[in-house]
Amino acid sequence: MRKKMAWMLAWLCSGMAWAQSDTVLLAKPLWAVNKATSIGYGSASVYDSYLSPLEYNGNSYSFLHERVSRTHLLNDRLVKQQLFGLNLTSTENPAKNATTYSAIAEYRLGAHYPVWQRGNFRFRAGGVWNLGGGVVYNQRNSNNPASAKAYTNLNVSVQSFFRWKSLLLRWQLDTPVVGVFFTPEYGESYYEVSLGNYPNAVHFASIHNQRALLSYFSADFPVSNWTIRLGLQSSLYQTRANSLVSHLYTHNILIGLVSESLNLSGKRLKKTKIFKSALDE
Repeated sequence: MRKKMAWMLAWLCSGMAWAQSDTVLLAKPLWAVNKATSIGYGSASVYDSYLSPLEYNGNSYSFLHERVSRTHLLNDRLVKQQLFGLNLTSTENPAKNATTYSAIAEYRLGAHYPVWQRGNFRFRAGGVWNLGGGVVYNQRNSNNPASAKAYTNLNVSVQSFFRWKSLLLRWQLDTPVVGVFFTPEYGESYYEVSLGNYPNAVHFASIHNQRALLSYFSADFPVSNWTIRLGLQSSLYQTRANSLVSHLYTHNILIGLVSESLNLSGKRLKKTKIFKSALDE
């Protein structure tokens, strides 16, 4: 009888110790990685004086993948954001007898810090580095049918969030401060550029010769076992250099899927006892 009582006491003590260790372990939350993939459709306005003196208007098609994760910096409060976007446009001149196509890819890496919160409303501020490039092609031109685009910038960025029940609303605004971009000389062919004749093709970028604004609004809500994202994205980009002016404006409606996952690797995975890898026994 005494032996049974001793075993029961030992079992209770071990259970209490296990529960206490789990409580300590779970006292610090495990931040999930938020990922979303969206496709979009909307309108576009393209103007490039290197290719044509006319503004072309038409359709815009977009792909956007976003990844947001919490870092260990600033007491786990700094949030990292990564965005990869691809935008395609098909536009026509006012007479609708010529078409211009464009393809622009862009990567954005940013970090935001929470600066204000009241109730269900949150506000973050930070910075974003972006790198983009692509081409604008005018099918009517025979001598210089294409114009290359390349740029990189440091942007200021703000985000606001509002949660109402299971609905999460977010608005983000980015605009560049400094950077560089590429544009050829007026009348210079890309064949000349390929021969190394580009003394004034790379320009320091600021508000005097480059203006850009990226506005992104999204709404996340659950539908059955899925989380759906509906969004509105407006991208305004214009440059002025070497007597050449260009702009690319797009406005897209987005729809996509959102997922959350835990990013456990290295020492974090070894120290976390409540999760096991699918490769373990």
